[in-house]
Amino acid sequence: MNAPDHVVVELIRAGLTTREIREQTRADYSRIARVRRDHKLPVFGYRPPTRTVDEALALHTELHGDGHLRWTGPTRGRTPMLFAEGTRGSARAVLFRRHWGRDPLGYIRTTCTEHGCIAGAHLADDIARTAGLTAAEAIAYLVQRGASDWEIVRGLGTSTSRVSRVRRTLTQPTKQVR
Repeated sequence: MNAPDHVVVELIRAGLTTREIREQTRADYSRIARVRRDHKLPVFGYRPPTRTVDEALALHTELHGDGHLRWTGPTRGRTPMLFAEGTRGSARAVLFRRHWGRDPLGYIRTTCTEHGCIAGAHLADDIARTAGLTAAEAIAYLVQRGASDWEIVRGLGTSTSRVSRVRRTLTQPTKQVR
């Protein structure tokens, strides 16, 4: 026998989980969810403790010789995931921002040979991978990867006019010699 809605409401307010309410009242999950919505009642359950970014990094990283930093926490595929301050994101992006002082542009890759290293000094984005190129080559590289002019200006410390010149040379058709 299904219990009336007011009984389900009382059990929700008492802090019972959906499973416990279902066992006591034989109400199905969709009915319990509907009662919660209709009466604007919260869902109770396990909430992981909120950590600061520093606490989460201390918990899920370990030093691994010669400045390498290994991730020991949760991953999504091969991406280390950082859960901190009510948000989640790539641990590589957080460590990149801390080390380089700017947001990454494009993919973040490890530059050292240590497997799984996520030390900020060992991470490189599209801009950092342009090292060793001339300024025009670096701009062309980033333009071809879809970077905006402002991202290039901020990342390389160049001017918008220089980026525009390189962008124009890339879009001009080449002349054929007969």
